[in-house]
Amino acid sequence: MGAVSVGRLLFALGFAAAGAIGLGAHDFVLSQQPVPQGIPLRETLATISGALLLVMGIGLLVPRAAKVAALVFTAYLALWVLALELPRALAAPQVTGYWLGVGEDLTLATGAWVIFCAMTGRNDETLRVARILFGLALLPIGLSHFVYLQITVGFIPAWFPFRLFLAVFTGAAHIAAGLALVFGLMPRLAATLEAIMESLFTVFVWIPAVVNAPTKREDWVNLCISAALSAAAWAVAESFRREPWAFARGSHTNEGSTALG
Repeated sequence: MGAVSVGRLLFALGFAAAGAIGLGAHDFVLSQQPVPQGIPLRETLATISGALLLVMGIGLLVPRAAKVAALVFTAYLALWVLALELPRALAAPQVTGYWLGVGEDLTLATGAWVIFCAMTGRNDETLRVARILFGLALLPIGLSHFVYLQITVGFIPAWFPFRLFLAVFTGAAHIAAGLALVFGLMPRLAATLEAIMESLFTVFVWIPAVVNAPTKREDWVNLCISAALSAAAWAVAESFRREPWAFARGSHTNEGSTALG
């Protein structure tokens, strides 16, 4: 890419900041890294993790290191899904919160791979699979809005009108965007609207949260992760940029299907 895309920039800054916070606190990235308290050398491992996120976040903005950083991010975030989130979700499949963790971390991992594809001009089956996995990951995120409806409403600033409606609507929007990406129904429009919605969460939920409680580490981490989630959605949306807005799978040509950059 000749210029840093919105997705790549937000992804890099979000994780660099999260890594710096984790490095300073000698702790993992809260709910996204549910590492048990009792494991040996937990603080040391958390420090290494924070340093890795910080270095790779910076590396993603350095042209000579960006591709390697994107690959490391993909592998490391996939490890979060496979080693931390998925086992507990499979052990207690009735707990929606565990599947929410799977969904959030999976969107980050697939977003990292889409960013790598964008930088390398890769447009193969792995990109298509990443888009579908991103769509699948949105389903438990949307479902969590309904299962934890009052908690979701509580995240919306009190001055917002129709907070209950917004909580329900955004949950349904996550699910609709996910299904559109899985089944190839206007995926460019679906991914773009998802990216806009994620970005609005960052602006209207987490920025005010850190302004109101600037010493609360959890809100700062959530702001960073929200920015990274927005970035992953923008990366997926940008990967469809040469597709028509009304494109559906089976109605495109090879010329129209290309990765970002």
